[in-house]
Amino acid sequence: MSTLRAAVVHTAVDPEADPSTADVLDQVRLFEQGLTALDVRHTTVAVREGRVWEHVAALAGTVVCNLLEAPPGRPQLHAAATAALEILGVPFTGSSAGALWLTTDKLATRAVLSGEGLPVAAGGRLDPKHPELLDLVPPPWILKPAWEDASVGLEGNPVCATGAEAMVRARALKSRFPGQPILLEHFLPGREFNVSLLASPHGPEALPVAEIVFVDFPAGVPALVGYEAKWASGSFEETHTVRRFPSRDDEPLLARVRRLALACWEPCGLAGYARVDFRLDETGTPVILEVNTNPCLSADAGFMAAATRAGLTAADVVGRILDAAVGRAPAG
Repeated sequence: MSTLRAAVVHTAVDPEADPSTADVLDQVRLFEQGLTALDVRHTTVAVREGRVWEHVAALAGTVVCNLLEAPPGRPQLHAAATAALEILGVPFTGSSAGALWLTTDKLATRAVLSGEGLPVAAGGRLDPKHPELLDLVPPPWILKPAWEDASVGLEGNPVCATGAEAMVRARALKSRFPGQPILLEHFLPGREFNVSLLASPHGPEALPVAEIVFVDFPAGVPALVGYEAKWASGSFEETHTVRRFPSRDDEPLLARVRRLALACWEPCGLAGYARVDFRLDETGTPVILEVNTNPCLSADAGFMAAATRAGLTAADVVGRILDAAVGRAPAG
């Protein structure tokens, strides 16, 4: 039996939780199955409101499999809970609190990527009281809360074709997500890809590139991975948004997308595993949409689909994520 001990630490889920929050329980099961296959002794700990310090005794002597997340509307809890692990000196999987703070803030992430010479869509922070940005960014626009994940805030149609539509949506988002900036970006019309990244002894590895295909989307339904496509089971958006792995005919484009994804690793402070989302612009050039630290690891999510495509099992993925955590743990 391995001498390693692990604790699968996740955000507590209430029975009435929305699907984007309850999804963490699927990730817990995958980690538990992977740890069992690796013969790693483990416990599972549910944490409420990010109060990690209440579980110090249970975490002592373990490597934490960090599945702490933030409920909709409270994005600060994600990084704050991980910061508590850092303060306690507990080794944990995935990225640091600093990386989580950065990538939770889509505006800050854009600034870092742009500063590194990596492509991002035209856009910026839209102040509903000062709409001058609309004159600088070509329409159509997509508007979203800058600190939410899991497509929260992308319900309905988040794409606006006119300034009047954009301002109505900006005011609605400002009211719904008080205190959060509103991100406006040029809505890119091309194909959508995502690249899952996994730590290895030789540095981050790009797993097979997945494409998100929007099948038979009618006019008026935006071809994007919005809230309904992710969480509204049985909806048109969910059943007609399909993941596939492109053929070798696309290899020059896929190689470019992989290089760009790997180029995000160090500037964003990523560790263990991550996912980078892309869309092609009007010229077919890949543009970075988002960098996801600690992306979803449920069995049916995109990361595990890419891992399976690469010939990796859940135990392989969990083992490599654990190895990365142990490898960067402070001595003593």
